[in-house]
Amino acid sequence: MTKNVGVGAKTAEDEPRLGAGSVSRCLRPYTVAAVAVVLLAAAMRLWGLGRESLWLDEATSLMLARLPVREIAAWTALDLHPPLYYALLRAWISLGQSEAAVRGLSALASVLTVVVVCHLGYDLFDRPTGLIAGLLLAVSPYAIWYGQEARMYALLALLLTALVWLALRVLGDPQPRGARWLAWIGYVLAGAAALYTHYYAFFGLGIANLLFVYLALRRRLDKRRVWKWLAAQAAVALLFAPWLPTLLALVRGGSGGWLGQAAERPGLERIAHTLVAYMVGGVRGALPSLLRRVGYVAFGVALAAGLWPWRRREGVHGGPPLQKRDDGRGRLLCLPRLLSDREATWFCAAWVVLPLGAAWLVSQVRPMYSERYMLPFLAPFLLLAARGVRRLPHIALRYGLAVVLVALLVTASVVQVRTLDKPDWRGLASELRAQSQPGDLVLFVPGWHAKAFAYYDEGQLAIYGNIPVPVPQLVDEARAAVETAIQGHPRVWLVWETGHYTDPDGQVRAWLAEQLQQTAERPVPLVGSLLLFEREAP
Repeated sequence: MTKNVGVGAKTAEDEPRLGAGSVSRCLRPYTVAAVAVVLLAAAMRLWGLGRESLWLDEATSLMLARLPVREIAAWTALDLHPPLYYALLRAWISLGQSEAAVRGLSALASVLTVVVVCHLGYDLFDRPTGLIAGLLLAVSPYAIWYGQEARMYALLALLLTALVWLALRVLGDPQPRGARWLAWIGYVLAGAAALYTHYYAFFGLGIANLLFVYLALRRRLDKRRVWKWLAAQAAVALLFAPWLPTLLALVRGGSGGWLGQAAERPGLERIAHTLVAYMVGGVRGALPSLLRRVGYVAFGVALAAGLWPWRRREGVHGGPPLQKRDDGRGRLLCLPRLLSDREATWFCAAWVVLPLGAAWLVSQVRPMYSERYMLPFLAPFLLLAARGVRRLPHIALRYGLAVVLVALLVTASVVQVRTLDKPDWRGLASELRAQSQPGDLVLFVPGWHAKAFAYYDEGQLAIYGNIPVPVPQLVDEARAAVETAIQGHPRVWLVWETGHYTDPDGQVRAWLAEQLQQTAERPVPLVGSLLLFEREAP
């Protein structure tokens, strides 16, 4: 049991005051290791960043980023996602608009998340746990996947992870006055920015407030800190207030976008799939079955070790233990921690389970569960695994499990980068430009695929993607649109996503066959089919 000693008191493990050089020597190995972890994270996200074509959602991001800010806000008011990511991307693409450049913003956010997780693991547990969690996140295929995608999910993960870390700082860590106010301001800005990035930010704010309620009930917060916390929540709400009517209109209108059209009520297996993605990424089918099983066992051991009940008391009278910290002036201080190891462990577990469970429950009424939205809750999952590695009884077991986990994640990440998981719009545009004749039309069903194709076509072909969908419900309007679109075009290329809810029966294909003659057809991987229709010679 650790004695409850005051700030700066001498313990058996450290002296009350150490010289700056001594502290620097103590911290140097961790600093070097942390820098290596961050560099590894950057390398893993930059490798293959521009290898694949932009897909539909990324092309949508780029399309919006090219608009004025006012038009971005107007467009996203009718969409599932708020406007902040697109506004930031608008500034970012001034550096370039290649595939790698457009995805670079997400890569940067993903690398910064690794930095935050290292600090978060230190504040919750200890410095080695933070480094292990940062290393796991650095090579995680799930994190790399969305760190290489021009969408808002990596930015959301950064903001929500930073939000929780700052919540720990403002609620419990004694800091100099200036740093304390910077932490409060950072918390407010992170909360508001997260809400303007994705509506799942409410889950992150809920976790932070759950921590506050727990600490308040345990009487670990003085009245001044309680009132500051409430003021910070009010400030976040005030900053988000201009967008709140848009969110309420979205909720009242029942807009579900593609989720409302294509998704059904998720079963419990969806949560299981999310946890599997946390372990081996999104291309688990491309991994050897033996490797997947080893990964499940390794993560199972780490999580079980992390969640195993403690048998010894932590601190006095049930309170949190003490933690050695550098005060920035060459001294190691013995300060009370906000949470005990056991409390921090269960906090991380709640941070994973509650958002996934809440999204699943809400989706029983209105579809909103998507694995890509669950990226922000990967960090606590890996913190639990890192804590489990640290808690193993023998150093050989710790190193062995850590090596297995890192090797598994690196292998899965390499397979993921080498596996094509996005349609090759770059290659299709090049092919059609080479084979096209004057007057050709490229018709898309569903029409939104035209956005990704247009990025590579650069205006050289006539493109039409305005057929009303879903076709089975809008038959007359869709047929009229097709007949109008093909007038005056001797040849029509149909890019058709087969089996999709927009035209599952191929009615557009049938209408084209009534007026034109089909002369060619080939499959388009990850899309469906490419068909060529020509008018019969008079």
